[in-house]
Amino acid sequence: MSNQSWAFFERHFGPDRLKHYLAAAGNDTAKAEALYEWNVDAASAFWGSLGHLEVALRNTIDERMTIRHTRLGRPSHWIFDDDHEFGRRNPPAKHRYPYVDVDTAKRRVTKNHKPVTPSQVISEISFGFWHQMVSQGQMVFWPDIATGFPHAPDRAQSTVREPISRLRDFRNRIGHHHRIWSEDLHARYGDILTVAGYIAPDLRAWIDAQSAVPGVLGTRPV
Repeated sequence: MSNQSWAFFERHFGPDRLKHYLAAAGNDTAKAEALYEWNVDAASAFWGSLGHLEVALRNTIDERMTIRHTRLGRPSHWIFDDDHEFGRRNPPAKHRYPYVDVDTAKRRVTKNHKPVTPSQVISEISFGFWHQMVSQGQMVFWPDIATGFPHAPDRAQSTVREPISRLRDFRNRIGHHHRIWSEDLHARYGDILTVAGYIAPDLRAWIDAQSAVPGVLGTRPV
């Protein structure tokens, strides 16, 4: 734990943000500070495991969608959505269809002065896109995408969609530097391992062996 005063923390991180930590610590500022620092450690640990899962998830979906695209005799690459399967081209602003994520990724690739290839575009796409690909709004793809999770207990889309949905929300909390100690962290780590296991048991085992999450969860100060 640092030697900074509570005033230092409130000045730089804000009393509104810190009041939740203070309440959880019974108004003990030293404990609240320890919880704040532990939250950072937990978020960092989860970020690594989430990253491994995200890359594996997009690779398995890319593989199955590529097989589908080839079977349908389509040119180019499925990520470019030449057949406009991702939804309407000009949806209301409140809706975020998958093609919006692809267009954003393409702009990022161009801005970085890299070739707009499928692998470059896929590397720039957000986690939300992969969640959308297993959502009810994209059921047309599910029969093919389902084969990318050969170790799932069934072929119901909800079996894969629900843990990925929870992880998307959780990942956003980490990305926006929100508190995660108030979440069921054991359950979220379980979601990571569950989805990884649906893809391949050895992937689940590897992520679990590499992860710092279990060790961090055992050191929560409050």
